[in-house]
Amino acid sequence: MTHKGNAVVTRLALIGAAVAVSIVVSSTAVNAQEVPETKRWAVSVNATQVFVREDAPNITLAGGPVPGSNVRIGDATSMTVDIAYFFTPNIAADLFLGVPATAEINGAGSLEPLGTLAKVNYGPVILSAQYHFNNLGPVHPYLGLGVGRVVFLNERDRALTNFSIDDSWAPAAQVGVRYELDAAWMLNADVRYVPFSTHVSGSLGGAPARATLDIDPILTNVGLTYRF
Repeated sequence: MTHKGNAVVTRLALIGAAVAVSIVVSSTAVNAQEVPETKRWAVSVNATQVFVREDAPNITLAGGPVPGSNVRIGDATSMTVDIAYFFTPNIAADLFLGVPATAEINGAGSLEPLGTLAKVNYGPVILSAQYHFNNLGPVHPYLGLGVGRVVFLNERDRALTNFSIDDSWAPAAQVGVRYELDAAWMLNADVRYVPFSTHVSGSLGGAPARATLDIDPILTNVGLTYRF
């Protein structure tokens, strides 16, 4: 991503964080006695599919560009949990995290003959402000906006040696729906969009390699929610 693109992503992340914080802070002013029937907590356990769209527009080797080069990162599956606290029947703060998935970074274009460049585990930690619509009977659509930190763990060399990848901040948007099974249990389905850029470094044949990865993951979640 260009410097301008990085600035846009950073600005979106800051806006998402500001919106999340402002909604959460303002909602604390609501008198709890006005909503005594509200179940304050909701915990969801989800099966998550991560669909990845990636681009590496500026791969360099020994300081020079590598013509026609790119990378490919496969989709992944994971288990995730989100924990929500409801300030009112409609407004909640939600923390989303899960079991780190595995990313296999493969060479593409002119780098395809190298095969797998590196492997790494990753996972987002997302804090969102959510608005839930409660006027449709047992069906509860909701929207979320916030900020996430994409954390990378357990970096493993393949064609690249001394492989390193930076953690990154990201804006996070969400749309979802829950269906009441009874007073405590609900079915949950949601989609999250968490675009980010990160920097990668390593060595290839003894020469330093650098790249910026622009990654646009979409996380689809299906699970079960317990309210209390």
